[in-house]
Amino acid sequence: MSARPELKQFGDLLPDDFERHPVWVASHSVDYDEEWYDDTDEETFRPWAGALPVGCDEMYLVSSSFTLADGTTLSGFATPASEEEAWGLIQPQLFLPSGKRLGVWFGMFPPPNAVSDFCAALGKKGDAIFPIHFSAGADLTSEVCSGIIPGLMKSGAKSPEILKE
Repeated sequence: MSARPELKQFGDLLPDDFERHPVWVASHSVDYDEEWYDDTDEETFRPWAGALPVGCDEMYLVSSSFTLADGTTLSGFATPASEEEAWGLIQPQLFLPSGKRLGVWFGMFPPPNAVSDFCAALGKKGDAIFPIHFSAGADLTSEVCSGIIPGLMKSGAKSPEILKE
């Protein structure tokens, strides 16, 4: 058994967490033999203490940089995947300067006003935001963890659909 690491719920991760630890791992799927395992659930993450770069064999959250269409740069994170544009797996998340987190993937059921709320949170119009270029920090992952985000997305019948308002 090892000492209990820092444990954080997905929704509680902040920019400084990724500055201190650029890679986090889903604790519930890797720490089942630890005495503190009962303190975790599917939303619990801990700093990755293993070798880098990480793959996509576990759920990792990897520090990433995001550049909006107008050149604004923001920090955030994404999950490495084995194929490009696997948005449902990569699920890029960016941080506003306030620390508030914004996602670009909404699965099958995006909230009402998702696009206008996203633009309002950034204080910009859509053409100043999209496309967003993002990439994981150097040498953090050997898998796909970069790309161009064309807009807010949801699951479509055959491929992701760009949300419109």
